[in-house]
Amino acid sequence: MHRTISTLLFLTIVFGTVIVVTSNNWFIIWIGLEISTLALIPLLCSNFSPRNVEATIKYFLIQAMSAALLLNGALIQAWVMGSWSILEPINNVTSVAITTALAFKIGLAPCHFWFPDVLQGLPFSSGLIVSTWQKIAPLVLLFSMNETMPTTLILALSGFSVLVGGWGGLNQTQTRKILAFSSIGNMGWIVATSIYSYNTALVMLIIYLIINTTMFLILDLLNVSTLGHLNAVAQLSPVSIALVVLTTLSLGGLPPLTGFMIKFFSLYTLITNNSIIISIPLVLGALLSLFFYLRMSFNTGLILFPHHIITLTSWRNSNSLTIISIKAWLVSCLFIASTTTMPLTVFLYVII
Repeated sequence: MHRTISTLLFLTIVFGTVIVVTSNNWFIIWIGLEISTLALIPLLCSNFSPRNVEATIKYFLIQAMSAALLLNGALIQAWVMGSWSILEPINNVTSVAITTALAFKIGLAPCHFWFPDVLQGLPFSSGLIVSTWQKIAPLVLLFSMNETMPTTLILALSGFSVLVGGWGGLNQTQTRKILAFSSIGNMGWIVATSIYSYNTALVMLIIYLIINTTMFLILDLLNVSTLGHLNAVAQLSPVSIALVVLTTLSLGGLPPLTGFMIKFFSLYTLITNNSIIISIPLVLGALLSLFFYLRMSFNTGLILFPHHIITLTSWRNSNSLTIISIKAWLVSCLFIASTTTMPLTVFLYVII
């Protein structure tokens, strides 16, 4: 695809998200979601391979179904209340329909079944957009409607998502599927926290977007598609090992890395509001997901036996200077932000 066309489509995606975030009319929100989805479809199938087209069609069908469900709920709301405003009190049928539609768009369990397959069939660049940017609009919409949405249903979906995200990633060998289940689990943490604190959930979302973007870009830069490919990272340079291991552990939430603040802010908010019961499945799901995060880290640090150490570390024999690409500089900056900015995150949380 030509660079001008892809840039125009990406700007259209951003425009659709801005429409959703800044509007308080259900019909305009639906239009913004559809604009963002339709602009993303050509970008997803730009490679035009059978697996890529299959993933694109699955994504389109799920997004069309969720958009139709959201529009039907908005029509019922307009028929009952006589207004398209999201500020009006929502009836029970509309709240359940809209919550289900947003759960499909975000990938909350049990509406998550499409997400791992779609992400596996896409390149890392396209999967990055699906797992990060495309979730901003539905999440912000869900944040802004917490007072009118069914709290019990949202908490149940969140707890189930964390458990599914931890359990589903245990037997995966494809890195994109592991990142998909990781996203499902992290969405559960963010949505559960948003019930009690909009600002805390927003800070958690920003941290997650930075860490997840770093992880996708590192795996794309190193061309790591399976856990077996992680063994070859040691052949590139010691810096590559540090990038993968620290970013993976930060995504898993180990202190003192930045990703730990996602779990800390969420548990602090839930316990402060006496939500001990919902905290139990969140902690159990985090322990399950930590297993495959550690497995990725161990595979990255392993050295293939019985190869000679000189052949494995061929970077030692290279005397030529190479120009660092823009993507490598971007990965380096995001890596610093996703692993060493925990004090800055605490300061941002206190201010907000």
